[in-house]
Amino acid sequence: METRSILQIVLGGIIALILGLGGFIVYELTRVADKVVVKTIVEPDVVERINPWADKGSAAIALVKRMTVTPPLDPVAFKKAEEEAKSKRGRKKKHEEEAEEAAPVTFDEAVTNPEFQKEQLQISGEPAGWESVWWEETKYGPHFFLVRYAYKDGGVHIGPQWVVDLKNQKVAAKNLAAMVVENPTKGMESDYYGKKQLVVSAISAHRFPSGINLAGALLLYFEQRADSDQADTVIGWTIDHDRGNIFRAYFQWLENKEPVYAEFEFDFDRKALKPINLQAANLMNVGDDFDRQRVSIMPMTYNASASVASQRWTGGARKSCKQPKNAPGCGALAAVLDKTEIIESLEWLLTTRANTAEEFEECKQARKCRWMPSPTSDGQFNVKYVYELKGKEQSVSWDIDLKTKEVTPADRVSGLALSVIRAR
Repeated sequence: METRSILQIVLGGIIALILGLGGFIVYELTRVADKVVVKTIVEPDVVERINPWADKGSAAIALVKRMTVTPPLDPVAFKKAEEEAKSKRGRKKKHEEEAEEAAPVTFDEAVTNPEFQKEQLQISGEPAGWESVWWEETKYGPHFFLVRYAYKDGGVHIGPQWVVDLKNQKVAAKNLAAMVVENPTKGMESDYYGKKQLVVSAISAHRFPSGINLAGALLLYFEQRADSDQADTVIGWTIDHDRGNIFRAYFQWLENKEPVYAEFEFDFDRKALKPINLQAANLMNVGDDFDRQRVSIMPMTYNASASVASQRWTGGARKSCKQPKNAPGCGALAAVLDKTEIIESLEWLLTTRANTAEEFEECKQARKCRWMPSPTSDGQFNVKYVYELKGKEQSVSWDIDLKTKEVTPADRVSGLALSVIRAR
């Protein structure tokens, strides 16, 4: 056979092989796949890495609990020492020496002592026990915890807090309450100790662009809910020192018998207020959206800012209030008018009760919006502010003890007006 014929036969075979292989590939790619039933799914084992420090919270608590207070410490012994010192000079030193020689008191014993809680920590909440939070893997390491002895106040937990370095067995006070536990004498000398009411006063005086303050905004918010059949039980302000010059402020109330709170952060030195949660933001929105001119319920004949009480009544009212028959009523009314924070918050509320500020002025001119003090018993008065707006007469009232000048809310609105400006 000639060489040419042989080459043609070989070449034909190669071409046939290529065509056959190509056809097989096309068939495999385009044919319907067979159904395969998998009876058992085998999942690969996943090993979750758990940091060994994560479950050491109880160890962090134990470390804090067994720390001891720097003497003088025992609140009972030192209260007794102070009382003895008032009557007998020189005895205080003796009691201090006796207290210092007494057995050491642990942090656990201090925070669970009811008198220490009330007198030194100045916390009225119910003891809720020790709590710890792992700070996870911080840049300083995974061995840090936040430990707190909690007191339940309404719907929040407050109390002394410590940062615990469990690896190195170190404990550091985070807030002022913890400093008081560690060293009562030094802690109580802090510039931030006993400042809860000052914090509330500063917060309630926070001004919005329209001029309304936060106390007024709170009063409006809860009165609007009451008017829409969503009346809430207001608990009031709870203040807890957080760190440095920062406080945590909680305004609490009950919705459908469930505790709710608006949380704020307050910088004591800068008097700066910051809403933390949604409820706080909603309350701030009331102030931001307000655009009315405030009415006045302060009598023109009374100057609450006068330094001398006898000079606060002016004009003909001063002469009238000096008369024996009028003096008790004037004294009762003055006790309310001197609560300027309450007066202002009510003015913002009454601003919304009238259609315009001019309408409210007309109400005053017609003597349908006026103050009415009246005696209830010996040395006791009830003071009302009566207002008739939109064809409906309403009032806000307080009970006054002339001997102590104590002002007690006598209805829901006056109680709410007090709660928005007072620490619990």
